[in-house]
Amino acid sequence: MSPEIIDKIEQYLNDEMQPQERKDFEWQLENDEELKNDFQLYNSINNTMKAEEVSEDEHELAKTLQQLNRKYILPGHVKQGNFKKWLAAAAAVLIILIGTVYVLTNKETSPEKLYASYSEHAPVKIQLRGNTGDSLAGMAADKFNNKKYNEALPLLQAYVKQQPDDIQMNISLGICYLEMSRFTDAEQVFSAIAAGQTAYAETANWYLALTALKQKDIEKCRSILSRIPQTSAWFNKAVSLLEKLPG
Repeated sequence: MSPEIIDKIEQYLNDEMQPQERKDFEWQLENDEELKNDFQLYNSINNTMKAEEVSEDEHELAKTLQQLNRKYILPGHVKQGNFKKWLAAAAAVLIILIGTVYVLTNKETSPEKLYASYSEHAPVKIQLRGNTGDSLAGMAADKFNNKKYNEALPLLQAYVKQQPDDIQMNISLGICYLEMSRFTDAEQVFSAIAAGQTAYAETANWYLALTALKQKDIEKCRSILSRIPQTSAWFNKAVSLLEKLPG
């Protein structure tokens, strides 16, 4: 919506046109689809802003449009206090941006993007007591916490062979497999933990869902997430991810 069109619409609505000019403009409104759309858009927003009661949503819309106006509309056109002009212009920009926002949103809901967003792994915390096993665990934890999964993997494998009941380190081993795309190994580790009666069972289910997500198996991911109970610490994340899964 150009500044010239906005000026013409305002002149028409404020009855500031000469008779012939008004007649020509009305003819344009009937025959120019783009002008008609601009006019309806402007008129709709203008009527909303004239309303005595403005909803909270409308306040939020106004703030959004104002931000868009500052970013995209030429400051030479929009003068301080001329609220109707910047609002109509910003609304037009908003419509243009909708397609871009839609594309970006869809990109963010791709399996790759979702996995990147939700695969935040808690650091491994251990208490070192000075023995050989703890030294190995300390080195494994250091590599894991620094996301050096390929270096952490052999250390974790060696440690869990010595300490197979250390569930935290088994979870970390499964995560290393997952990050290295060794999906069969990851699923084997997480499934064994999920089948047990430990506090880590739901953590393992969460990671089974992430394993499916990374493999782009959306239905399997959805099925696993749906089984996470409301009492689980992972429930809110599971619901959030469920809402964003594509398809």
